[in-house]
Parts: sequence; C-alpha cells; structure tokens
Amino acid sequence: MEKFCQSCAMPLNETNRGKKEDGSSSLIYCNLCYGNGKFINENITYEEMIELGIKGIESSKGNKIKKIIMKKSYPYLLKKCKRWN
Repeated sequence: MEKFCQSCAMPLNETNRGKKEDGSSSLIYCNLCYGNGKFINENITYEEMIELGIKGIESSKGNKIKKIIMKKSYPYLLKKCKRWN
C-alpha cells in the first residue's frame, strides 16, 4: 500500500509527492492531499474523500469498464490507507 497516497489512494510517483514542512518529499502522501507538512484539507471526512476520489476517477483517462471497477473498489482501497485507520 505504500506506493499509494495514504490519504486518497492515488498512485504515487516522483512528480506527485506531497511536501513536508522542510520542503522534502513525502514518501506516503500525494501533493493533492499534503503540502507544507500538513493535510491540505484537514477536516475532510472519509465519506467526502470517497466522493472526491470517485469524481477524480470519473474525470480520468481510461475505459468505461476500468472506471466502473475502480469506482466500486475505491471505498475498500481507501479504507486501507493510514489516514483512515
């Protein structure tokens, strides 16, 4: 699970990692969830994160079948992230 953002479950790579307070890259959070050493949307609920993630999946590139599978499995994947445990 470490190769995914531990807040939103987005796949992590060198270009989308969040930043710690000292400016170094976070190894576990993406730049959409984490910046300057803290969560960008600190008060987001698990349910709100699901809604946000599903909107992101819908707007992403990919075929319809893959998107349907991703949207169905997203809540289960998100539940495994450190932020929601």
